[in-house]
Amino acid sequence: MELQQENSNVRTSWTVAILIALVVMCVYLFMGTRTTLWDRDEPRFARATVEMVESGNYLVPTFNGYLWSDKPILFYWLMSLPIRLFGPTEFACRFFAAVGTALTCLLTFFIGQRLLGVKAGLWAMVILASTLMILVLGTAATTDAVLLPFIVGVLAVFVHVIGSGMHISHIILMGIALGFGMLAKGPIGLLPIPVIAATLWLGRRAGLGVGRHLWQIGAASVIGALIFMVWAIPANSATQGEFLRIFIGHHVLTRAIRPLEHHGGNLLLYLPYYLPVIIIGFFPWTLHLPGAFSAVVAGRVGGQYCRALLIGWVVPIFIIMTLAATKLPNYILFIWPALALAVAGTIVAAQRNMLTARDRIWLRRGVWFFGPLVIAGALGLIIGPWFLEIPGLRWSGLASGIVLSVMAVIAIRQQRADRPQASAKVLLVGMLVFHIPFLFGVLPAVERVKISPPIARAIKAKTAKETPIATYGYAEPTLNFYIGRQIEPLGSEEAVITWARQPKPGVLIIPKGVLDGIQQRHGSLALDEVASKKGFNYSKGTILEVLALIRGPKD
Repeated sequence: MELQQENSNVRTSWTVAILIALVVMCVYLFMGTRTTLWDRDEPRFARATVEMVESGNYLVPTFNGYLWSDKPILFYWLMSLPIRLFGPTEFACRFFAAVGTALTCLLTFFIGQRLLGVKAGLWAMVILASTLMILVLGTAATTDAVLLPFIVGVLAVFVHVIGSGMHISHIILMGIALGFGMLAKGPIGLLPIPVIAATLWLGRRAGLGVGRHLWQIGAASVIGALIFMVWAIPANSATQGEFLRIFIGHHVLTRAIRPLEHHGGNLLLYLPYYLPVIIIGFFPWTLHLPGAFSAVVAGRVGGQYCRALLIGWVVPIFIIMTLAATKLPNYILFIWPALALAVAGTIVAAQRNMLTARDRIWLRRGVWFFGPLVIAGALGLIIGPWFLEIPGLRWSGLASGIVLSVMAVIAIRQQRADRPQASAKVLLVGMLVFHIPFLFGVLPAVERVKISPPIARAIKAKTAKETPIATYGYAEPTLNFYIGRQIEPLGSEEAVITWARQPKPGVLIIPKGVLDGIQQRHGSLALDEVASKKGFNYSKGTILEVLALIRGPKD
């Protein structure tokens, strides 16, 4: 009878977890339709996938007709499926980011219910899905949200077998997840290996058995590498060695030893780089992080094995990403499920009176980190729009800022009153309410200052599909995606003048200030205006007016 009740409880908990994952996926899919693609990574991935679909070349991606070797192939393959079904829309491009986020939440629940119980597992799901960085990357047409379920999947298999032993099926399953992770983002897909190694070492006193697992993890790594090579070898051969030379040589090794695109700097200066990333990116659950760290390090959340896993999950990735010369906030995303598990376990432990006075003190001290973030965010939303001439932003920003402020005040009061579960409920409800004015007011208002989408729409409406496009002084990837054609970049003012003197039809996209300078020095280019848009070039942080000019007869 007890066994039947236990089985029923397990089925019920999984039903609830799957429903939560489906809700997360649907909400994230909707969020992904509220904005056009953001420069620069999203449109690069999206346009490369469109070119893949159009050319039928599913071996090597291209962007604007040239080899594009920033990332391996899996994300392009996945994105090509919804693009073929729905066309090159924001929904299609961001589809698998939402799916990956939902799967990550489900796998996080699996780990949580194994180590911390069902309640903590469910809390971990909703905590993870409502953090700021997951909300951003889970609705973006980039690789991170797609890679994350493979990394967490490897660790889920590890957690499943650690007590009972690993069989050949588990090794194969881990190898497949590692292989797909590498196909998504290269060597970063192997991050579970140092996590597992650190966990085994930290848990050696708990009898985890370091030696007997090493060869099994090694075998899974070999399987993963072979899966990656099945694609990498033909792709490298098709490009005469260029693909791996650029991808491994430039985007992996060079990023590790030298800052690229100004994303990095002096090591001593950037040692604390990821601490504010965690504090900001894990918002609003930053409120509970100090208490969670205290409880986990002391082994009061899930016992010694859980302690080994969570510390082994966070510390190696934090160190690896800190030592890498190139630094971006999303590089540390892969510890987010561990942080969610730590906070969820701490909330449940507090409810069960399993925390010490020291842990509860640190839970209350979370206000020190949470408070300044809320003040900055609320003031930015309430006051910032009054200095910007963006229609519709003032009142939607005010509404969002008020919701954020009310949520913070109530949550802080609950936290200071030693009711962490109550404050957690306030944060969850508050984030849901916050997104109503944000999604329906703030984001549509921000769309009005984007430059590339309206310029692209005007060009497509007023020119024939075969009309060639050129750019000078404004070469954002969103142009390539929304125009849907290859674009010729012009490298100098002389090239612009030569282009303008050709008799056949064509369109030039150029900032007005750049055009005025050229015409002052060289005379009028005699081009007719097709479209103009004054807005904010957020990838460079500048306000400018961009023109689309046509030469020859208008179509």
